Amino acid sequence: MCSILIVEDHDDTRRAFAGLLRSWGHQVFTSASAADGLANLARKKVDVILSDIGLPDESGYSFIAHVRENDSDVMAIAMSAYFTAGDQRRGREAGFDMYYPKPVDLLNLQTVLGRINSGSRRTGEEVAPEEALRRAAG
Repeated sequence: MCSILIVEDHDDTRRAFAGLLRSWGHQVFTSASAADGLANLARKKVDVILSDIGLPDESGYSFIAHVRENDSDVMAIAMSAYFTAGDQRRGREAGFDMYYPKPVDLLNLQTVLGRINSGSRRTGEEVAPEEALRRAAG
């Protein structure tokens, strides 16, 4: 399955997501801040980053921009209560591939992670985020 880094400052949310993703068979690492997330990524390569936007030390937007300086291949998914068209545009500009509103649609997320695990990004097939969501929903 996928190796996933969750960057979420809310302890209960982080633990719940980690437990759920592990129950789906994924290898999960967690961080409570952007700085800890970057430290985790310096030690290990992951397939997917699930990041909150409202982090205590910097925004999820700046966090993912830092990540993209060193890793353009990781699938980056934002999770946020902020879900306006402007928020989504800012997320794409910062480097997120997908943007989920909270509460996250878990069935859709499970489908997207399954498609990532099936290798669509690793085999060179370029899938736009909107297309990935359409495929997952359909």
